[in-house]
Amino acid sequence: MTESRKAYQQRYREQYKSQIKRVNLTLSKDEYRAFSRVAGNRKVTAFIKELALTALAGKAHMPATLEEELRTLRFAIRNIANNVNQMAHYSHTVRGMTAADENNLLQYLKHMEEAIQSYTEGRILESGHDH
Repeated sequence: MTESRKAYQQRYREQYKSQIKRVNLTLSKDEYRAFSRVAGNRKVTAFIKELALTALAGKAHMPATLEEELRTLRFAIRNIANNVNQMAHYSHTVRGMTAADENNLLQYLKHMEEAIQSYTEGRILESGHDH
């Protein structure tokens, strides 16, 4: 290795060390196994860091399966809302549906989306206690 390469690597290591802080965490074997089960195919340290950063942002960590369920349900609700808007447009054309009817449908969809969000958050909390 040439001297300039050695000097470059030394400067790089020094700069890197100045920008990070290494944190050590001690877990019992049972705690490690529990985290390992929940982490799945991810490294336990990366999973714990993800949990910590999510909590720091004031959010709940959402398992991938629940995230996919929620995405599917939101997609369905938005499709329904789109259909309601199309019905409203059509009803205005033929004057069959009142603004109150439209409002009730959209409010119902809003409540449905809130219920799904609440349900999902409950599942997140349940999954945290199961493991």
